[in-house]
Order: sequence, then structure tokens, then C-alpha cells
Amino acid sequence: MKRWPEISIVVVAFGLYANTLNHDYALDDKAIIVFNDFTQKGFSGIGDHFTHSYWYGLNKKDAGNYRPISGVSFSIEKGLFGDSPKAGHFLNVLFYALLCVVLYRWLLSLEILPKHSLLIAMLIFAAHPIHTEVVANIKSRDEIYCLLFFGLSLMNYWKWLENEKTLNLIGAGLFYLLSLLSKETAIALIPIFPILAMRKSNSLITSVKKSIVPTAVVLFYLTLYLSVTDLLQDQEYHVFDNALVQGASGASILATKFWIIGEYFKLLIVPHPLVYDYSFNSISLVDFTSIQVIITVIAIVGLLVWRVLQFKNNADIENQILTLMLGFTILPLVPVSNFIFIIGSTMAERFLFIPSLGLCLLSMWFFGKLLDKLTLNKPFIYWGFGLLVVAAFGAKTFDRNKDWKDDETLFAADIEHLPNNAKAHHNLANIYRDKAETATNQAQKVTYYESAARLIEQALAIYEAQEFQRDLGQIYGELGKWEGVKKALGRYTKLNPNDATSWMQLGIAYGITQEMDNARTCFERAYALNPNDEAICLNLAKTYAIQGDAKKALEQANKCLRVAPTNQEIIGLIEQLNQSL
Repeated sequence: MKRWPEISIVVVAFGLYANTLNHDYALDDKAIIVFNDFTQKGFSGIGDHFTHSYWYGLNKKDAGNYRPISGVSFSIEKGLFGDSPKAGHFLNVLFYALLCVVLYRWLLSLEILPKHSLLIAMLIFAAHPIHTEVVANIKSRDEIYCLLFFGLSLMNYWKWLENEKTLNLIGAGLFYLLSLLSKETAIALIPIFPILAMRKSNSLITSVKKSIVPTAVVLFYLTLYLSVTDLLQDQEYHVFDNALVQGASGASILATKFWIIGEYFKLLIVPHPLVYDYSFNSISLVDFTSIQVIITVIAIVGLLVWRVLQFKNNADIENQILTLMLGFTILPLVPVSNFIFIIGSTMAERFLFIPSLGLCLLSMWFFGKLLDKLTLNKPFIYWGFGLLVVAAFGAKTFDRNKDWKDDETLFAADIEHLPNNAKAHHNLANIYRDKAETATNQAQKVTYYESAARLIEQALAIYEAQEFQRDLGQIYGELGKWEGVKKALGRYTKLNPNDATSWMQLGIAYGITQEMDNARTCFERAYALNPNDEAICLNLAKTYAIQGDAKKALEQANKCLRVAPTNQEIIGLIEQLNQSL
């Protein structure tokens, strides 16, 4: 069968992710689809994605990323299918399978590996577990589009290098623009064009000249990007965004960045464990005595020296092929490495989506060289090795997909591997809290609240965030643990003294434990912040009454009546107070 390689790739890619088709939204899916104003407008929101930044439809801020293509895709889906996670997951898997075939067809035309070796490399790529975050998470379709359009661009560019037809060059430019509009990562891939051109010209200067169109596309994209987004807005990251912004020595931060690079390559080779979040404090700061840091630095320096020494052989085809593979492996990591500038993430598995292609190709290239050296270069050995890796990776991928079913399954599955991650504990706590609020069985409600409280206590042990204290105090209140309420909300109101609701909740806790002076202070603070809240107003009036200050209680109750003139409890309190005076 002529097309059996492409069919086998589609079968592996689609088959391994078929178990995501009935999944719900997870992680950032709802933020970019369900809660995004532009996406919810359906077809009429398509234009808005082009005139605003990626997250504007959610937070009304033209800051950060500009990725209109995935936004447009989600708006079209909304127009066609409504809010349908099934449609979203199906399209993710479909585009992923298409991407794998496009890459195979393009790489086949380059003749960078023997045909059977290339097919094995692409089957390994299709099965690689590091892709689960991208394919099983609808929001990450921007990664798929970025590489898909880049592959189509390179396919056209290679044809242009061979036949010099203007139509192919135009296609290369347009597809590259679509790649850039899918995700900014494509900017880092621009050296791939002159690397490809070297295959035909063997001249660096000529290769750079032949890359004028892709360069012009990047300049056009940057002009568009800067006209829409404000690069400097919201660039102050919290440790929950990126743990590298925590206070530490420059040497420690630098060493940790190298450690993360080493961790990336470990995950490419042994993708376990896989987790959805690497924020504080999943990755502890290290120094240059760390073995992983030392190995990573030596590897990077060694690679740089090797490539510099090989530069004089840039006309050698094998050298060009290696450079291309290394380019795909290394270039996409440059903008997300935190070396050039700090980004909104410490580390993420989705950042390895494109590098995994380079590593799969390199692995098969080195494997072939090893077999040549051992005089064992036989197809059945290639297939034995390849199928073993595909089976192992495929089993891991299929199993990992189950965790991405929804937020609850993802958060619960990953907490085992995130013992020091404050955000992960808080995320799972919120799931249990939501379940407690909707539970009809009282015993089940208490169980959920207790689970949420334990998780937030663990989160606080990792990092003391204001919202953790607030949430813990509220949950303790639901459980009737008033000493816990006083401790948690007492700490929270010191950190955030302008939260009227929390002052009121703290006052209630003091009132229930008969500490009326403290209760009065809390209610007075809450009332000063929000005098139009009838619950705060009434609690303060009641506290004055309990303390025997009927005159002040009546005065306060009358203020409450002006806020809520039909509130029967307030009216009843006023009648009681009038009778006592």
C-alpha cells in the first residue's frame, strides 16, 4: 500500500488520543473558551481576536501574548457546535494527526534519514507522552497550529529552493505568518530557513539572502504584535507564575535555570512523572554544586564547542542534517528558558512539544550510526527498537490522557507528584470546596470541607498566600471550627485589612466564642469599609445590643433600616430596642 506510512502515523496519533474525545474542559480550557467574551460571540467574535491580545476576552487587558489563530478557531467552534468539549477534543486530535503526517511528508522530501528510520522517528513522535498536555488540553491547540503551519511553511520553502517557483515562496511566507499568529515560539525557529537553504547553496551568505521573505514576515508580525499588545503591562510575575522571581542570589537563580534545562531533556528521554504545573515550590532553587546543573552546563558547553568546530564543514550534508535536527531541539526552548527574559511560567511540558521532534530525529540518527559501527544496520533491528519505544510511550500516553478528563481528575492525579506545590494543593482544595457546597448529604459535605481544609493547610505550609488564609478561614467557618476561623482570618485581615467580608466573618467567629469586644472591633472595621452591607450593619447592631449598649444598638439598627428598609429582622430588633429604652 503506497500510503501505509502515513496511515500508520494517523492510526498511532489518533488511536492514542481517542480516549480524550469524551473528556470535559480542563485547566485553562474554560478561561479561553467558556469565560472568554470573544469566543462566546461565536462567528461575530472572530475579528476581535485579531485586534486584541490573547487573554483580552477574559481579563480585558491587551497585555502579553498575541495568538489570534487559536482564538478564531475556538470562535468558529462556538458558532458551529456551541460549548462542546467533545468537538474541541476531536479537533485537537485531528489536527495533531494531520501535523504528524505533514512533518513526515516534509522530512521525507529532505532525505535526512532512511525512509524506515524516519517513519519510526515520526511514530515515536506521535506516541511521545510529553505531548499529552498539548493534545489532551484543548487550549494548547496553539502549539499544534504553530508547528503545523511551520511544517507547511517549510514544505513550501523547500519546494521553492528546489524549483524557485514564486507561488511556493508566497506559500512559505503565508504559512509562516499563520505559525507566528498561532504562537510566538515560531519567531525562535527562523534560523531553520537558512539552515535549509544551506542544503542547496552551501553558502552562509546566500542562505541568509534566501531567508529574506521569512525575515520580512517576522518583522511584519512584530509590528502587528506591538500595535496590539503592551509588552510592559502586567509583567510583574508572582512566584505562582514563575518561581524564579523569588528572592535569591543571582547565582542560585542562574543555576536553577540550567537545572530546568537539564530537567527538560530528562523528560524528553524518560517522560515520568508528568504534571500540569511546575510553580512554587515544585522546583527548589539549586546552586552550581548540583550534579544535574554540572552535567547540563558541561553538555551545553560541549555542544557549542562541537558545533563551532564543525562550522567549517557547513557544506557537508550530514553536518547540515545534524544542525537542522539540533535546531528543532534547541531553538524552541530559547524564548521559554527564562534566560533571555522572565516569562509567566517556571517550566511546562508543552514547551517540549517542538523540541521533541528534534530529539526523535536525533535519536534515530544516532541509533543508525551506532548500528553502522556495530555492523548491525538491519531494518528488523530498527523496527524492533522503534516498536518497543512506541509501545512504551504509547502506553504511557494512553494512561496519562485519563488524568486530563477534567479538573478534578487532573488535580487529584498529579497531587501525588506535587508535594511541594502550593498552587496544586489550593487548586484541588477548591475542587473539594465546590463539591461540598453542592453536596446534599451532610456527612459528605463535611468530608469534602475537611479534605479542602487539609489541602489548604498544606498549601500554607509551602507558601503563605493571603487567599489561602481567607479560604481556610471560610472553610473552618463551614465546619464550625471557630478557633481555626479566628486564626486564619486574623492572619488574613492583617495582610489584607480592606476586606470587609472577612472582617465580618472574623467578627462572627469571635461572637460565637463569646469574645464580644473582639467581635465588636471586627464588625466596626467591616462597617467602616462597607456601610451599605446589611449583614455587616445588622451584626454590628446586634453586638452593641448584646453588650448592653441599647442606645448605640438602636442608632446602628436605624442605619441598617435605611440600607434595607424591608428587612424584618432589622425591624424586629428596632422594636425590641425601643421597648428596652
